[in-house]
Amino acid sequence: MPITFPMNTATFMSLLPIRSMTFDLPESVEVSETGGGEILTAGLGVRLWQGEIELAPMEPDEAAVVLSLLDVARGAGASFMVHDVSRPGPRNDLNGTILGAAAPTLTALQNNNREVRVTGLPVGYAIRNYDYLAFTYAANPTRFALHRAAGSVTASAGGTTGWLEVVPNIRPGALVGAAVSLLKASCKAVLVPGSVQPGRRTSRMTEGVSFKWRQTLR
Repeated sequence: MPITFPMNTATFMSLLPIRSMTFDLPESVEVSETGGGEILTAGLGVRLWQGEIELAPMEPDEAAVVLSLLDVARGAGASFMVHDVSRPGPRNDLNGTILGAAAPTLTALQNNNREVRVTGLPVGYAIRNYDYLAFTYAANPTRFALHRAAGSVTASAGGTTGWLEVVPNIRPGALVGAAVSLLKASCKAVLVPGSVQPGRRTSRMTEGVSFKWRQTLR
């Protein structure tokens, strides 16, 4: 049965023996400097998540699975879901034990495109600085929003938070009622062409495999 895109966490990320990972949201700005030494910036476009993954040494059978997945991911039109493995859940609930079966959703979006409110959380549930949240928006194609908290909020007795600032800005198409993912919050990504390092192989081990990835909104 052919692999469907984007490959989900179970199909791709969970099978990678990740040794180290970067997960960044670089600025997208144009910079100029005045004669007085003032640095001026202007936005150039959307900010996209990107990073690099380095894999641990692999025995032959493990390498066979992982390298075949990378072969698929290197193809035109291929994509996968990626999350920050160092932060599988909110700082106060890394494993999702407190969240349990709760089903959080967006309950309000601020007009400044920088703040959200989330409902459907356990009473007292905390979303803190640097926690991730994800949701889908738009259609044809469905787009995957991934945001990181730039503040801290706690769910009220009704399970609803106050306004929470996030980065990057919320893009057009986001709607109240969208399901919010707090565990392994992910974005859709592609391999950066030419970035795959296939590693060095011996009869016993494959070492030095790495690749770069970048978020895609398509």
